[in-house]
Amino acid sequence: MIDADHWILEEKEALAPLEKWQKTVDVMARVFSAPAGFIVQRGPSGYQVVISSEQESNPYDAGVLIEEDTNIFCRKVVEEKASLYVKDAPTDPFWDTNPEVVNDGFRSYLGFPVYWPDGVPFGTICVMDYENTDYGRDYIDLLGELRGLIEADLEILHQYHMISNLAMTDELTGLYNRRGFNTVAAQYIALAKRSNISLGLLYMDMDGLKQINDVNGHAAGDDALKSMAASMLSVVREDDVAARLSGDEFVMLIAVNDKEQLESVVQRITGGLNKQELKVSIGGVMLDDPEKDIDYWLEQADIRMYQKKRA
Repeated sequence: MIDADHWILEEKEALAPLEKWQKTVDVMARVFSAPAGFIVQRGPSGYQVVISSEQESNPYDAGVLIEEDTNIFCRKVVEEKASLYVKDAPTDPFWDTNPEVVNDGFRSYLGFPVYWPDGVPFGTICVMDYENTDYGRDYIDLLGELRGLIEADLEILHQYHMISNLAMTDELTGLYNRRGFNTVAAQYIALAKRSNISLGLLYMDMDGLKQINDVNGHAAGDDALKSMAASMLSVVREDDVAARLSGDEFVMLIAVNDKEQLESVVQRITGGLNKQELKVSIGGVMLDDPEKDIDYWLEQADIRMYQKKRA
């Protein structure tokens, strides 16, 4: 997931073009004859260097995290949502507490804000120098154009994840679809094995959906499916996986310690639906054999679900 609440360097599947950005920043530093150039992200707990120009004169490596209340140049750019050109920082008392000036000896800074596609600040692209500078308009415009290239990449990433999310999500209920469930469930099971977490699987089939459609119309049937999804979401935690596989068939992969906890989840789901005069048949299994894959467990839960439905 790539968004303002996650560090882009920590998202292994974010597909950010970091190599391309590195080349951009390295060329930028050479063109400006600057000893340091950066792409910096404003994240959940401060400012992180995403890309750092590869020069011995650059004191900051990629991955360096600066606390959000630190008086740095990039913070001012993000907070004011405007470009910033400081030609000779030591002459301005505002920067007397800036560690980039006081500790590292930087005097000049030129930076532009970079935005996510929704307008939220991503961070900055900037160059810094140990000498005072006097960049002309062409240099300032160039940095603005480079900022545009980074934002264009963020837009492409955003569109990719939007399309991926649509491909993995059931449009009616907002739950994962079958493809999404298979993808996320495999990751969840692998994580559970590493973390010694017990998982349970629930396979659910709504009772009487065809009758609802025949008597009250498909809009009523859609409302029933949405109610089913809402009942499921009301009992899952953030990491649990809820999906609509097809038609009136749903599934949940959840962290539970034993069959009793699994049955408690079943009761909470059915209780919520009973209040809306909706019924569901649910079969549940604990994933207690690490050698079995998700298709095996789906089949076992499906068998138990049909046993309850026939009963």
